[in-house]
Amino acid sequence: MDLQPKQKAKIKKFNGGIGFKNNLRSRGIREGKIVEVIARQPVGGPIVISIDKRKTALGRGMARKVIVEVT
Repeated sequence: MDLQPKQKAKIKKFNGGIGFKNNLRSRGIREGKIVEVIARQPVGGPIVISIDKRKTALGRGMARKVIVEVT
């Protein structure tokens, strides 16, 4: 997920194993949902996103495995 703050995108797919996918889905991060980047923490820190009016943080490595389409 290579988005800047305030940018929105639709989640297309995940590049990761079943455990990775289940982790994201348990937090409401699913294919077809619209995600908005709230903040990108400095020095390789996490990315804060909003999905369905809920905020959560993803490590950069996890975020790179979320494939999105900019809306």
